[in-house]
Amino acid sequence: MSLSEEKIPRSKLVAFGIPEYAIYLSSIPITLYIPYVYSADFGLELAHIGLILMLARISDVITDPLIGFLSDRTKSRFGRRKPWMAVGAVVMMTAAFLLFNPKEEVTNSYLLVWSMLLWLGWTMINIPYYAWGAELSGNYDERTRITGWRQVFAYAGNVTVLALPAMANEITGFGGLPKEGLTIIGSLALIALPSTVAICLFLVPEKNSYGSSTASLTTNFKAVWKNGSFKLVWIAFMLKYMGAAWGSALFMLFAVHVVGEKENVAAILLGHYFLQLLTLPLWVKLSERIGKKETYIIGGILFTLVIPLFLLIGNGDTWLLVFVLACVGASGSYFTAISMSMKADVIEIASQRAGENVAGAYIAIWSLGQKMIGAVALGICLPLLQYLGFDPQGGNGARELQILSLMYVVPQALMYVGAVAFVWRYPINAQRLNRMRDSFERRRARIGNRLTA
Repeated sequence: MSLSEEKIPRSKLVAFGIPEYAIYLSSIPITLYIPYVYSADFGLELAHIGLILMLARISDVITDPLIGFLSDRTKSRFGRRKPWMAVGAVVMMTAAFLLFNPKEEVTNSYLLVWSMLLWLGWTMINIPYYAWGAELSGNYDERTRITGWRQVFAYAGNVTVLALPAMANEITGFGGLPKEGLTIIGSLALIALPSTVAICLFLVPEKNSYGSSTASLTTNFKAVWKNGSFKLVWIAFMLKYMGAAWGSALFMLFAVHVVGEKENVAAILLGHYFLQLLTLPLWVKLSERIGKKETYIIGGILFTLVIPLFLLIGNGDTWLLVFVLACVGASGSYFTAISMSMKADVIEIASQRAGENVAGAYIAIWSLGQKMIGAVALGICLPLLQYLGFDPQGGNGARELQILSLMYVVPQALMYVGAVAFVWRYPINAQRLNRMRDSFERRRARIGNRLTA
């Protein structure tokens, strides 16, 4: 089909993308706020928090593949993906509210239980949702529009996480401290998750271009892992995501202890997320002009050049922190949208080759890797920081602050370099995708002719 025939109305893109707003709103505080608030305000040990947040995601080794498998096979009058998202929204909003707004004594067990349930709800929403997104259009560039709009709402969720507490603090005097901001976001999650998911479910129809999957769970996941193009983009995404999770876990500590900012952290981060919102459409346009792989590589190189600037920041350098964060936001805003679009191309090829829907299996592997990598980042960086002598309660010397700065910057830079190296070998572009479609069409025609002969 031509681009004009495939173009999705903007109203549908908005309706489809809006759940990402609430999903990010309810998950970003896990790495951004929880390590700092649960250690500084609730007294849990930093090493324990890191290990608990890592353990909370280990259950996903079972739930992610299972939900992906079942989502591909679900048959209901509402569709394959929608029932899972509806139930997941209820689970996630409940867990987010109780995790971000605890009403009882906070213990390690409390953090573990509600973290596990939050990620279970996340899985029940995201795996069907992302599989649905991969099926929404068969057009190479249109997929980037879909993932781009979805990511715009994700960044809007990030902005809300920071802007709403800051605004509430200006108006009411409550919200300036990280603990207070966490309470506000937990309350908002009760409204945002069910309402945004409902908009998507009611206004966007599912598209099913392939039959329901009939292969076994083992067969599906063996096929996923044998897909060389998928492995390249998957490994690259995991490296960059680990860098992002590592940085998110340490940012609040970096801002408070290295820069000396506490009450204004949310306002400081706003520049970062606003630049992401403003520059993402430019990255999408660039990918349409020069290709997804090339755009990914340019962005990765820019990010790697910018991130070491954090090492120049010291106590009181608030405006320098704002500037560097803005540069990081502008150079890294392409990452998720382009990665997801590349993944959708790979999933289409896999579904065409199999002759049935396999999106759930691919999304499950992607999601499982994303959560495991994020958990490993938390499970390593926080205990390691404590082991090296850093104390989140304060009283750190120049050595400990230098360790924090280096730990914040160096791993992120190395992981982004690794991601670019893997994407460099990624083989799929618009021309190759069209050639493969033609090949699959000819194969189906030959099979049809033999059956009717």
